[in-house]
Amino acid sequence: MSPNAEIEKSKIYGEKQKVRLYKIKHFIFDFGGVLIEKTFVLKNLLDMVEVDLNITIPRMENAYMRKIKRSLSSGRISSNEFLEKIFNKFYYPFQKTDGALPPKKVNAEYYLELWFDLYSQVTHFSSEMAEIIERLHQAGYTVSLMSNTHDIHVKSNMLKGFYDTFDNVFLSNEIGLIKPDMEKYKYVMKELDTSPKKCVFIDDKIKNLVPARELGIIVIRFELFERFKETLNELGIGDIGKDLRHKVRQKYKKYQKMKKEYKKAKKEYKKAKKEYLKKKGISPKRRIKFQRKRAQYQKVKSKYKKEREMKKEELITKIKVR
Repeated sequence: MSPNAEIEKSKIYGEKQKVRLYKIKHFIFDFGGVLIEKTFVLKNLLDMVEVDLNITIPRMENAYMRKIKRSLSSGRISSNEFLEKIFNKFYYPFQKTDGALPPKKVNAEYYLELWFDLYSQVTHFSSEMAEIIERLHQAGYTVSLMSNTHDIHVKSNMLKGFYDTFDNVFLSNEIGLIKPDMEKYKYVMKELDTSPKKCVFIDDKIKNLVPARELGIIVIRFELFERFKETLNELGIGDIGKDLRHKVRQKYKKYQKMKKEYKKAKKEYKKAKKEYLKKKGISPKRRIKFQRKRAQYQKVKSKYKKEREMKKEELITKIKVR
């Protein structure tokens, strides 16, 4: 792990996040590394280009490669333009030009098709995660996708119907914003017309979770499916039953109603107590009336305490970023 990655990890790793389950409305998923396994297709493609053209192409630690990869992911350049920039930078300038034949022109279309085929062959939507998403839908939550991607991968994913399961799809190459830029998270919040505390974001990269957490979004780092299931249990929605969100909100409304009744009863009891102690010569009739008011208050107070404990146990949890 790079020093920068360690710094990013230290910002939120192990942090306890207080989750008010009754406020959660949205689940937002990353794509690669969460819903599909990491593919490393681009790396493999560049390896093939190197062998075919007998050249060396730096990887993403190179400033130029990072720049054009960012342009690709933000939609400023297409996959075809991305390849042409690589050829222009690392191939054409080093060709021999003193021979009888003209410089060889690379068939970019061939590599675009190869890129598409490689990606399509290795991408498979996790059936386990697909079930989780379907259950979240049935539970009453809005499920969205927020992914850094580019046109080749989008074309394949759309043909396979990978995006059809989501209520909203936020693709970097379409909206021009890339994780972990804070503006992307703010854009998604605005489009969803929601607040961060109502959202849970799942991503496999800590660097993408940091800005989301800084904004106030509940974050889950995805590593293994079983661990993800454990985190959902900690969150309080392990079963993800039908209409779960509605049931959670009904529990909260019941608590709110009891809280309101308790405050009203407490106010009335205090008023009755003040009047009772103020007047001299307390008659048996007035004493009985006051005792009834006190008993009524104690009864409401007892019910409220039970609802408050239920709220703490079932509606408010704490989960760690791990």
